[in-house]
Amino acid sequence: MEQIVRQCRYLTTLAAPAVAGLDDTHRSLEPHPGTKTAGWLIGHLAVTGDFGRRLVGSTTICPKEWRPLFNPGTQPSRNAADYPPMRELTGALTAVYSGLCDEVPRADRTRLSGENPFEPARHALPTSGDFVAYLMTGHLGHHLGQLLVWRAAAGLARVT
Repeated sequence: MEQIVRQCRYLTTLAAPAVAGLDDTHRSLEPHPGTKTAGWLIGHLAVTGDFGRRLVGSTTICPKEWRPLFNPGTQPSRNAADYPPMRELTGALTAVYSGLCDEVPRADRTRLSGENPFEPARHALPTSGDFVAYLMTGHLGHHLGQLLVWRAAAGLARVT
């Protein structure tokens, strides 16, 4: 898991410029029809990373009320008021992945070897540890990429 943690820490350094300068007006902005919104992308990453925290035996950070807004299969809202303030979303994103990176090395290996509770991905990622590794790398990288594309489509300057 050491390599996974290093990759996640690197990806989180990319998250900071991806969310830089975003405000509450960006939560529901859809720069092109059918694209995800910044609010949904950031909330989704926070909630799914928080699920990873739960899988490793850590306490969750995101409010339970966020799950129906951001869980897999949900759709972005075009109403900014449906989402928490951008400051809360970005703060949760940072706290979730920072904590996950700290906690994974200490996680009980028996717990990580248990069956992946997310059935749609179980065929490819059969254990909880497999799924946590995916959440910390591929999933995080995929949605950060979407957020960077969203920034460009919204006409926001690239922040490095």
